[in-house]
Amino acid sequence: MTGFSVRRLGWLGCWLALSVALPAQADPFFVRVYGRTYKIDPRYPSDEKGPKPQDAMKALPADLAKGPGFRPSHEEVLAEVEERVWIAGNQLDAKLDDAARSRDRRGGAPDPKAARQEIAGSLATGDGPGRSPELQTLYDRNRALNLLARELRRSLDLPVRTPDSGFSRPKLTPEIEAIFRAQNFDPYAAYIGFRRVKAAFRSNDAELLARTAHYPVTVTGKVRRTLRTREQLIAARETLLNQAVRDAVAKSTFETVFVRDKGMMLGDGAVWITSDKTGFGLGAVQVE
Repeated sequence: MTGFSVRRLGWLGCWLALSVALPAQADPFFVRVYGRTYKIDPRYPSDEKGPKPQDAMKALPADLAKGPGFRPSHEEVLAEVEERVWIAGNQLDAKLDDAARSRDRRGGAPDPKAARQEIAGSLATGDGPGRSPELQTLYDRNRALNLLARELRRSLDLPVRTPDSGFSRPKLTPEIEAIFRAQNFDPYAAYIGFRRVKAAFRSNDAELLARTAHYPVTVTGKVRRTLRTREQLIAARETLLNQAVRDAVAKSTFETVFVRDKGMMLGDGAVWITSDKTGFGLGAVQVE
């Protein structure tokens, strides 16, 4: 009897360990994204803090469900969501750093890194010190978008983990690849640069736009200007992020951009994404 009990306990112990190690299965639900409906069947660590996936998804941007006027492919939907993830993630990082430095100056933590970890932990659970309504909203939105992107990648049989670049590798036709390779450009590096610049204009956030810039950035129009620093670019936010330029960038697609040795042209010259040894970034803006 004792031997049977031990064997049974050993099997039960293995089962319990396996159930903890494997992702837990949440109830499936549906989300409307860019005019398309997706069944979300999330898997998440059983010890994950914070709300369940269906509750976390309530923080998705309200306009996410709106269709673009045409039926996008699943790959296009994922690319649009990943742009939003890139925006939310970068904005959250900046705000967390600001909050951590502020708290450190007040003597609330031994160093900014420790303060950041403590604040992030409070945001994950929705309680504790260091939270502000603005920071909590941004954290919740970032979590929801990341969960959505993860499930969209799963549905497309892509690696679920967020790529280091922030953007999943697209399926490019041989013709498109040839256009970029003819200029000695890596088409996938060009795609990442395109998505980052597009996301930065989408965000209407000059701080994010500055992260994508290749200095000096040339601004042409009634007056020609050369922006040589991040501070100069941020000071010119109203010029660079005017609605006409943002609309031109928003309508651009990677498959239809004009490519030459200088880089990629968006919106009949409204924006140029140029190439250097670091990759592709914002190089020029033309303002009417």
